[in-house]
Amino acid sequence: MGKRTQLYDAERGAGATFGEWFGRELPARFSDPSLEYHAVRAGMGLVDQSYRGILELRGKDSTRFLNGMVTNDVKSLKAGSGQYAAMLSVHGKLIADMRIYAVADGYWLDLQEELVPKVLQSIDRHLIADQVEVRDRSDDFVLLALQGPASAELLARLGIGGAKDLEEYQHLETAIEGRSVRVIRASETGEEGFVLVTEAGAAVAVWQGLLQAGRDDRLRPVGMEALNTLRIEAGIPWYGIDMDETNLLQEAGLERAASFSKGCYIGQETVVRVAHRGHVNWHLVGLVIGGSEVPEVGAKLRPEQREVGRITSAVHSPALNRPVALGYVRRERMAPGTILELRASQGDTSAEIVPLPFYKRR
Repeated sequence: MGKRTQLYDAERGAGATFGEWFGRELPARFSDPSLEYHAVRAGMGLVDQSYRGILELRGKDSTRFLNGMVTNDVKSLKAGSGQYAAMLSVHGKLIADMRIYAVADGYWLDLQEELVPKVLQSIDRHLIADQVEVRDRSDDFVLLALQGPASAELLARLGIGGAKDLEEYQHLETAIEGRSVRVIRASETGEEGFVLVTEAGAAVAVWQGLLQAGRDDRLRPVGMEALNTLRIEAGIPWYGIDMDETNLLQEAGLERAASFSKGCYIGQETVVRVAHRGHVNWHLVGLVIGGSEVPEVGAKLRPEQREVGRITSAVHSPALNRPVALGYVRRERMAPGTILELRASQGDTSAEIVPLPFYKRR
Protein backbone atom coordinates (compact mmCIF):
# COMPACT_ATOMS: atom_id res chain seq x y z
CA MET A 1 0.00 0.00 0.00
CA GLY A 2 1.15 3.56 -0.66
CA LYS A 3 2.22 6.37 1.64
CA ARG A 4 -0.40 7.25 4.24
CA THR A 5 -2.12 10.60 4.33
CA GLN A 6 -1.79 12.93 7.34
CA LEU A 7 -5.54 12.43 7.78
CA TYR A 8 -5.38 8.62 7.98
CA ASP A 9 -6.35 8.19 11.64
CA ALA A 10 -9.13 10.80 11.49
CA GLU A 11 -10.51 9.27 8.29
CA ARG A 12 -10.36 5.74 9.68
CA GLY A 13 -12.27 7.02 12.71
CA ALA A 14 -14.90 8.40 10.31
CA GLY A 15 -15.40 4.96 8.77
CA ALA A 16 -13.10 5.14 5.76
CA THR A 17 -12.19 2.07 3.75
CA PHE A 18 -8.80 2.65 2.15
CA GLY A 19 -7.26 1.83 -1.22
CA GLU A 20 -4.23 2.88 -3.24
CA TRP A 21 -4.55 5.83 -5.62
CA PHE A 22 -1.59 7.58 -7.25
CA GLY A 23 0.85 5.93 -4.85
CA ARG A 24 -1.08 7.05 -1.75
CA GLU A 25 -3.23 5.14 0.73
CA LEU A 26 -6.45 7.16 0.50
CA PRO A 27 -10.10 6.69 1.45
CA ALA A 28 -11.87 4.73 -1.27
CA ARG A 29 -15.18 5.34 0.48
CA PHE A 30 -16.63 6.40 3.83
CA SER A 31 -20.10 4.95 3.23
CA ASP A 32 -22.08 4.08 0.12
CA PRO A 33 -20.24 5.89 -2.73
CA SER A 34 -23.60 6.77 -4.30
CA LEU A 35 -24.49 8.78 -1.17
CA GLU A 36 -21.15 10.59 -1.39
CA TYR A 37 -21.74 11.25 -5.08
CA HIS A 38 -25.19 12.75 -4.47
CA ALA A 39 -23.89 14.83 -1.56
CA VAL A 40 -21.57 16.64 -3.99
CA ARG A 41 -24.17 17.01 -6.73
CA ALA A 42 -26.88 18.29 -4.35
CA GLY A 43 -24.92 19.94 -1.53
CA MET A 44 -21.24 19.48 -0.82
CA GLY A 45 -18.52 16.95 -0.12
CA LEU A 46 -14.99 17.07 1.26
CA VAL A 47 -12.19 15.14 -0.47
CA ASP A 48 -8.69 14.37 0.82
CA GLN A 49 -6.36 15.29 -2.06
CA SER A 50 -3.15 14.13 -0.41
CA TYR A 51 -2.19 12.60 -3.76
CA ARG A 52 -1.32 16.12 -4.93
CA GLY A 53 1.89 17.96 -4.15
CA ILE A 54 3.25 21.50 -4.26
CA LEU A 55 6.45 22.72 -5.93
CA GLU A 56 7.50 26.25 -5.06
CA LEU A 57 9.56 28.48 -7.35
CA ARG A 58 11.05 31.75 -6.12
CA GLY A 59 13.80 34.10 -7.26
CA LYS A 60 14.20 37.08 -9.56
CA ASP A 61 14.24 34.90 -12.70
CA SER A 62 11.36 32.63 -11.68
CA THR A 63 8.75 34.26 -13.94
CA ARG A 64 10.90 34.17 -17.07
CA PHE A 65 12.20 30.68 -16.36
CA LEU A 66 8.81 29.14 -15.59
CA ASN A 67 7.25 30.83 -18.61
CA GLY A 68 9.75 29.00 -20.80
CA MET A 69 9.00 25.67 -19.15
CA VAL A 70 5.19 25.47 -19.32
CA THR A 71 2.52 25.83 -21.97
CA ASN A 72 0.51 28.73 -20.53
CA ASP A 73 1.45 32.41 -20.13
CA VAL A 74 2.87 32.76 -16.63
CA LYS A 75 3.74 36.40 -17.29
CA SER A 76 0.04 37.23 -17.30
CA LEU A 77 -0.38 36.13 -13.66
CA LYS A 78 -0.60 38.52 -10.74
CA ALA A 79 -0.40 37.56 -7.07
CA GLY A 80 -3.69 35.86 -6.18
CA SER A 81 -4.36 34.54 -9.68
CA GLY A 82 -3.67 31.17 -11.27
CA GLN A 83 -3.98 29.11 -14.42
CA TYR A 84 -4.06 25.57 -15.77
CA ALA A 85 -0.90 24.54 -17.63
CA ALA A 86 1.21 21.59 -18.74
CA MET A 87 4.88 20.77 -18.93
CA LEU A 88 6.04 19.03 -22.10
CA SER A 89 9.06 17.18 -23.37
CA VAL A 90 11.08 18.65 -26.24
CA HIS A 91 8.98 16.41 -28.50
CA GLY A 92 5.73 17.91 -27.20
CA LYS A 93 4.67 14.92 -25.07
CA LEU A 94 2.99 15.42 -21.69
CA ILE A 95 5.30 15.33 -18.66
CA ALA A 96 2.62 16.67 -16.30
CA ASP A 97 -0.47 18.81 -16.11
CA MET A 98 -0.70 21.29 -13.24
CA ARG A 99 -2.22 24.40 -11.78
CA ILE A 100 0.08 27.38 -11.29
CA TYR A 101 -0.71 29.89 -8.54
CA ALA A 102 1.07 33.24 -8.32
CA VAL A 103 1.98 33.88 -4.68
CA ALA A 104 4.08 36.61 -3.08
CA ASP A 105 7.50 36.61 -4.76
CA GLY A 106 6.96 33.33 -6.57
CA TYR A 107 4.75 30.50 -7.77
CA TRP A 108 3.19 27.28 -6.52
CA LEU A 109 2.83 24.36 -8.91
CA ASP A 110 -0.06 22.12 -7.82
CA LEU A 111 0.27 18.68 -9.44
CA GLN A 112 0.10 14.98 -8.72
CA GLU A 113 2.80 14.18 -6.17
CA GLU A 114 3.87 11.15 -8.24
CA LEU A 115 4.84 13.54 -11.05
CA VAL A 116 7.04 15.76 -8.88
CA PRO A 117 10.28 13.81 -9.60
CA LYS A 118 9.71 14.03 -13.37
CA VAL A 119 8.99 17.74 -13.20
CA LEU A 120 12.00 18.39 -10.98
CA GLN A 121 14.19 16.45 -13.39
CA SER A 122 12.98 18.57 -16.30
CA ILE A 123 13.50 21.78 -14.31
CA ASP A 124 17.01 20.74 -13.25
CA ARG A 125 17.91 19.91 -16.84
CA HIS A 126 17.07 23.43 -18.00
CA LEU A 127 17.98 25.47 -14.93
CA ILE A 128 21.52 26.68 -15.66
CA ALA A 129 22.33 30.31 -14.83
CA ASP A 130 18.85 31.45 -13.81
CA GLN A 131 18.40 32.72 -10.27
CA VAL A 132 15.53 30.44 -9.29
CA GLU A 133 15.05 28.51 -6.05
CA VAL A 134 12.96 25.35 -6.42
CA ARG A 135 11.57 23.56 -3.36
CA ASP A 136 9.45 20.42 -3.14
CA ARG A 137 6.93 21.37 -0.45
CA SER A 138 4.64 18.37 -0.90
CA ASP A 139 5.28 17.15 2.67
CA ASP A 140 4.58 20.64 4.05
CA PHE A 141 0.97 20.85 2.86
CA VAL A 142 -2.24 18.87 2.55
CA LEU A 143 -4.83 19.68 -0.11
CA LEU A 144 -8.55 19.29 0.52
CA ALA A 145 -11.29 19.74 -2.09
CA LEU A 146 -14.60 21.22 -0.93
CA GLN A 147 -16.97 20.56 -3.82
CA GLY A 148 -20.65 21.16 -4.47
CA PRO A 149 -23.20 23.94 -5.02
CA ALA A 150 -23.32 24.81 -1.30
CA SER A 151 -19.54 25.06 -0.84
CA ALA A 152 -19.27 28.86 -1.15
CA GLU A 153 -22.07 29.27 1.42
CA LEU A 154 -20.18 27.14 3.93
CA LEU A 155 -17.00 29.17 3.45
CA ALA A 156 -19.01 32.38 3.88
CA ARG A 157 -20.35 31.11 7.22
CA LEU A 158 -16.76 30.50 8.25
CA GLY A 159 -15.99 34.15 7.54
CA ILE A 160 -14.49 33.61 4.08
CA GLY A 161 -17.04 35.64 2.13
CA GLY A 162 -14.51 36.60 -0.54
CA ALA A 163 -14.34 33.01 -1.78
CA LYS A 164 -17.60 33.31 -3.72
CA ASP A 165 -16.14 36.19 -5.78
CA LEU A 166 -13.04 34.30 -6.87
CA GLU A 167 -12.73 33.38 -10.54
CA GLU A 168 -11.27 30.07 -11.69
CA TYR A 169 -7.85 29.43 -10.08
CA GLN A 170 -7.87 32.72 -8.19
CA HIS A 171 -6.99 32.31 -4.52
CA LEU A 172 -6.79 34.04 -1.18
CA GLU A 173 -5.17 33.49 2.19
CA THR A 174 -7.43 33.04 5.20
CA ALA A 175 -7.82 30.90 8.31
CA ILE A 176 -10.04 27.97 9.33
CA GLU A 177 -10.01 26.76 12.93
CA GLY A 178 -7.29 29.34 13.54
CA ARG A 179 -5.04 27.63 10.97
CA SER A 180 -3.66 29.28 7.84
CA VAL A 181 -5.41 28.11 4.65
CA ARG A 182 -5.10 29.13 1.01
CA VAL A 183 -8.53 28.89 -0.68
CA ILE A 184 -8.48 28.35 -4.45
CA ARG A 185 -11.49 28.37 -6.76
CA ALA A 186 -11.22 25.07 -8.63
CA SER A 187 -13.72 22.41 -9.63
CA GLU A 188 -12.76 18.75 -9.45
CA THR A 189 -16.30 17.51 -10.15
CA GLY A 190 -18.16 19.82 -12.55
CA GLU A 191 -19.73 21.57 -9.56
CA GLU A 192 -18.79 24.81 -7.89
CA GLY A 193 -15.76 24.01 -5.79
CA PHE A 194 -12.64 25.04 -3.95
CA VAL A 195 -9.26 23.52 -3.17
CA LEU A 196 -7.94 24.31 0.30
CA VAL A 197 -4.19 24.16 0.96
CA THR A 198 -3.27 23.90 4.62
CA GLU A 199 -0.07 23.12 6.49
CA ALA A 200 0.31 19.38 7.08
CA GLY A 201 0.26 19.75 10.85
CA ALA A 202 -3.05 21.61 10.70
CA ALA A 203 -4.78 19.25 8.24
CA VAL A 204 -6.73 17.24 10.83
CA ALA A 205 -8.02 20.36 12.59
CA VAL A 206 -9.11 21.95 9.29
CA TRP A 207 -10.71 18.72 8.01
CA GLN A 208 -12.65 18.18 11.24
CA GLY A 209 -13.58 21.86 11.50
CA LEU A 210 -15.07 21.86 8.00
CA LEU A 211 -17.08 18.68 8.66
CA GLN A 212 -18.38 20.12 11.93
CA ALA A 213 -19.30 23.46 10.33
CA GLY A 214 -21.12 21.71 7.49
CA ARG A 215 -22.84 19.07 9.61
CA ASP A 216 -26.28 20.69 9.48
CA ASP A 217 -25.98 20.97 5.69
CA ARG A 218 -25.10 17.27 5.45
CA LEU A 219 -21.53 17.85 4.31
CA ARG A 220 -20.03 14.41 3.74
CA PRO A 221 -16.44 13.20 3.52
CA VAL A 222 -16.05 11.80 0.01
CA GLY A 223 -13.76 8.97 -1.08
CA MET A 224 -11.89 8.39 -4.31
CA GLU A 225 -14.51 6.06 -5.80
CA ALA A 226 -17.18 8.77 -5.79
CA LEU A 227 -14.64 11.40 -6.89
CA ASN A 228 -13.70 9.21 -9.85
CA THR A 229 -17.34 9.02 -10.95
CA LEU A 230 -17.83 12.76 -10.49
CA ARG A 231 -14.73 13.73 -12.48
CA ILE A 232 -15.49 11.33 -15.35
CA GLU A 233 -19.02 12.75 -15.65
CA ALA A 234 -17.38 16.21 -15.74
CA GLY A 235 -14.99 15.07 -18.49
CA ILE A 236 -11.88 15.71 -16.39
CA PRO A 237 -8.95 13.45 -17.41
CA TRP A 238 -6.45 12.24 -14.81
CA TYR A 239 -2.75 11.94 -15.60
CA GLY A 240 -1.55 8.35 -15.43
CA ILE A 241 -5.02 7.07 -16.28
CA ASP A 242 -6.39 9.04 -19.25
CA MET A 243 -3.14 10.63 -20.41
CA ASP A 244 0.57 10.13 -19.96
CA GLU A 245 3.98 10.83 -21.48
CA THR A 246 2.96 9.15 -24.75
CA ASN A 247 0.26 11.77 -25.45
CA LEU A 248 0.38 15.12 -27.17
CA LEU A 249 -1.35 18.06 -25.52
CA GLN A 250 -4.15 18.19 -28.10
CA GLU A 251 -4.73 14.43 -28.04
CA ALA A 252 -5.76 14.73 -24.39
CA GLY A 253 -7.97 17.76 -25.16
CA LEU A 254 -5.85 20.13 -23.05
CA GLU A 255 -5.87 23.11 -25.40
CA ARG A 256 -7.09 25.29 -22.53
CA ALA A 257 -3.77 24.65 -20.81
CA ALA A 258 -1.82 26.42 -23.56
CA SER A 259 -1.29 29.99 -24.73
CA PHE A 260 -1.00 30.20 -28.51
CA SER A 261 0.33 33.77 -28.42
CA LYS A 262 3.17 33.64 -25.85
CA GLY A 263 6.86 33.27 -26.61
CA CYS A 264 8.88 30.09 -26.81
CA TYR A 265 8.54 27.21 -24.35
CA ILE A 266 9.68 23.60 -24.34
CA GLY A 267 7.54 21.54 -26.72
CA GLN A 268 5.97 24.60 -28.35
CA GLU A 269 7.01 23.62 -31.87
CA THR A 270 4.91 20.45 -31.72
CA VAL A 271 1.89 22.22 -30.19
CA VAL A 272 1.96 24.95 -32.85
CA ARG A 273 2.47 22.46 -35.68
CA VAL A 274 -0.58 20.48 -34.56
CA ALA A 275 -2.63 23.69 -34.22
CA HIS A 276 -1.72 24.79 -37.73
CA ARG A 277 -2.38 21.33 -39.17
CA GLY A 278 -5.76 21.41 -37.45
CA HIS A 279 -5.91 17.93 -35.95
CA VAL A 280 -4.23 15.04 -34.18
CA ASN A 281 -4.73 11.41 -35.19
CA TRP A 282 -6.12 10.39 -31.79
CA HIS A 283 -8.34 12.30 -29.40
CA LEU A 284 -9.80 11.72 -25.94
CA VAL A 285 -13.60 11.49 -26.25
CA GLY A 286 -16.69 10.71 -24.23
CA LEU A 287 -18.47 7.39 -24.79
CA VAL A 288 -21.91 6.22 -23.68
CA ILE A 289 -21.86 2.45 -23.36
CA GLY A 290 -24.67 0.15 -24.45
CA GLY A 291 -26.06 -2.28 -21.87
CA SER A 292 -25.54 -2.15 -18.13
CA GLU A 293 -21.97 -3.44 -17.70
CA VAL A 294 -19.09 -1.05 -17.08
CA PRO A 295 -16.24 -1.99 -19.45
CA GLU A 296 -12.72 -2.58 -18.20
CA VAL A 297 -9.86 -0.20 -18.83
CA GLY A 298 -8.17 -1.08 -22.12
CA ALA A 299 -11.30 -2.48 -23.78
CA LYS A 300 -11.00 -2.06 -27.56
CA LEU A 301 -13.20 0.00 -29.85
CA ARG A 302 -13.81 -1.13 -33.44
CA PRO A 303 -16.07 -0.13 -36.32
CA GLU A 304 -15.89 -3.70 -37.66
CA GLN A 305 -12.67 -5.70 -37.36
CA ARG A 306 -10.21 -2.77 -37.24
CA GLU A 307 -9.26 -1.31 -33.88
CA VAL A 308 -9.86 2.46 -33.75
CA GLY A 309 -9.75 3.18 -30.02
CA ARG A 310 -9.57 2.04 -26.41
CA ILE A 311 -11.16 2.81 -23.05
CA THR A 312 -9.07 4.64 -20.40
CA SER A 313 -11.72 5.20 -17.66
CA ALA A 314 -15.25 3.92 -17.18
CA VAL A 315 -17.94 4.13 -14.48
CA HIS A 316 -21.67 3.83 -14.05
CA SER A 317 -23.00 7.38 -14.38
CA PRO A 318 -25.80 8.24 -11.92
CA ALA A 319 -26.55 11.36 -13.99
CA LEU A 320 -27.26 9.29 -17.13
CA ASN A 321 -28.14 6.03 -15.35
CA ARG A 322 -25.86 4.04 -17.65
CA PRO A 323 -22.16 3.28 -18.11
CA VAL A 324 -19.96 6.01 -19.56
CA ALA A 325 -16.28 6.09 -20.43
CA LEU A 326 -13.38 8.22 -21.53
CA GLY A 327 -11.20 6.82 -24.27
CA TYR A 328 -9.05 7.52 -27.29
CA VAL A 329 -10.52 7.24 -30.77
CA ARG A 330 -8.97 7.87 -34.17
CA ARG A 331 -9.98 11.23 -35.65
CA GLU A 332 -11.89 9.76 -38.62
CA ARG A 333 -14.24 8.02 -36.14
CA MET A 334 -14.56 10.68 -33.41
CA ALA A 335 -17.62 12.63 -34.62
CA PRO A 336 -20.41 12.83 -32.01
CA GLY A 337 -23.09 10.26 -32.74
CA THR A 338 -20.65 7.69 -34.16
CA ILE A 339 -21.45 4.17 -32.95
CA LEU A 340 -18.53 1.83 -32.40
CA GLU A 341 -18.32 -1.81 -31.40
CA LEU A 342 -16.87 -2.28 -27.91
CA ARG A 343 -14.94 -5.51 -27.34
CA ALA A 344 -14.93 -6.10 -23.59
CA SER A 345 -14.26 -9.16 -21.44
CA GLN A 346 -17.92 -9.30 -20.38
CA GLY A 347 -19.06 -9.41 -24.00
CA ASP A 348 -19.43 -7.17 -27.03
CA THR A 349 -21.65 -4.12 -26.93
CA SER A 350 -21.86 -0.64 -28.45
CA ALA A 351 -20.25 2.68 -27.58
CA GLU A 352 -21.60 6.00 -28.85
CA ILE A 353 -19.32 9.03 -29.03
CA VAL A 354 -20.87 12.05 -27.29
CA PRO A 355 -19.64 15.58 -26.48
CA LEU A 356 -17.97 16.11 -23.11
CA PRO A 357 -18.82 16.68 -20.36
CA PHE A 358 -21.44 14.01 -19.69
CA TYR A 359 -22.76 16.17 -16.86
CA LYS A 360 -23.04 19.94 -16.72
CA ARG A 361 -24.77 21.81 -13.92
CA ARG A 362 -27.79 23.79 -15.15
